[in-house]
Amino acid sequence: MPWLPDTFIRGDGSVRKDWVAYTLALPFVDAAAAAAALALAYHARAGAPQLSFERYAVLVALVIPGWLALVAAFGLYGRERLLAGADEYARVFQTSALLPVALAFVDFVLGSNLLSREWLISFWPSMIVFAGAARMLARMAVHAARRRGAFRSRVIIVGVDARAARFAQHLTDTGYAVLGFFDDYRPAGARIGPCGWPVLGAAQEMSRAGDLGADEVIIVPSAVSWESRRAALAPHVRRRFDVRVLADREDALTGHIRVSQRAGVPVYALSEMRLTELEAAVKRAFDLTVASALILCVGPFALARIAGCVAARRAVFEPHTLLGVRGRRIAAYTLGGGGSRVVSKLPAVLAVLRGHLSIVGPVGMAEDGGVTPPELWMMKPGLTSAVWADSGSVDAASAMAIQIDYVRSYSIWRDLQVIWHRLLAMGRTGNQAVNTAAFWEIGGYAAKRVEQEI
Repeated sequence: MPWLPDTFIRGDGSVRKDWVAYTLALPFVDAAAAAAALALAYHARAGAPQLSFERYAVLVALVIPGWLALVAAFGLYGRERLLAGADEYARVFQTSALLPVALAFVDFVLGSNLLSREWLISFWPSMIVFAGAARMLARMAVHAARRRGAFRSRVIIVGVDARAARFAQHLTDTGYAVLGFFDDYRPAGARIGPCGWPVLGAAQEMSRAGDLGADEVIIVPSAVSWESRRAALAPHVRRRFDVRVLADREDALTGHIRVSQRAGVPVYALSEMRLTELEAAVKRAFDLTVASALILCVGPFALARIAGCVAARRAVFEPHTLLGVRGRRIAAYTLGGGGSRVVSKLPAVLAVLRGHLSIVGPVGMAEDGGVTPPELWMMKPGLTSAVWADSGSVDAASAMAIQIDYVRSYSIWRDLQVIWHRLLAMGRTGNQAVNTAAFWEIGGYAAKRVEQEI
């Protein structure tokens, strides 16, 4: 199929039929979302003479192709954007919000006066809701197919060390197919990790990955020599696999740079990672909304826990001192007596209302939990973290890189994604009891393990 982009063809020449089918189906999914929003807006304005059915049918015939073109222009049919975190949803929101603006502009330029203010008010939110819901349902279908073996990306990792082995295990646990490793320090055929992944050759033989059927090659920079890393990232002939570099703390720091010149020589200017005023206002509104909802929903269970502690003459609250924005000490409390994680954390929600903590943010590091990277001091610590995966399957350096990337590329969509993953995790494992003395155990884990593994 010569018309297919390289991203749909594996290194061995076979076609990724699952991805082709999904990408071909997405325009129909998006068109159905636009049609549903247009139908809802029409019924909301039914009876208006300027919105007769015939004229509205013409409008629909023009809007849906324009909507699909807009979605394509925002890269939402490119494989890099699909199923890749919150960025897809953010772009869907942007295109959905832009479409009514574009329609109003065209209507004004043509002077047709077809679109009334009331119609736009009803179409705008419905378009956002239907478009986002359609993409969410499409993702759910993909996740269901993954459990049956489809959409499994085949990965080869370049470099072998403890972190690379943990990363391979994490990829396997989350649905990737790890074919093996390239490494300069171990012979071909050696077995790595609990799953016995084979060493396929030297790191500088990475060009063979296509012949082995790999979809992606991921380089672990701490586990390869400088020469191999440079050879792997040097320009090559066109390849049928993607090359990625596993991020560490230093790589995550390269997000906010500006390029300028001094005497004709390019130099980099580093800027501090921080929220804009609009982002801070939206995040604060999100924190207040979720905190209030938690108090209303979980408050009765917390009162019952408090009554039980008082009756048993146990300590009701357990204090914690955390390091917040710019290293400022924060006092947070959890409920004693054991029990569910959500109920245990409820007293800390008061610190969210006071503006000392956020619902989602970097891990709040206890004073005795190790050295906190200063990059994490740019935002308030969170009751929950972007490191939503089990800390047992994500190595410490990756957990730290995830948090730094959260600060560097913050958006409200990232917060919504974290909350969604937390809800899914609770649905799978239940609201398990925890030892509240280890309330900030992820932070301590990350800080202590970084020094041991990196």
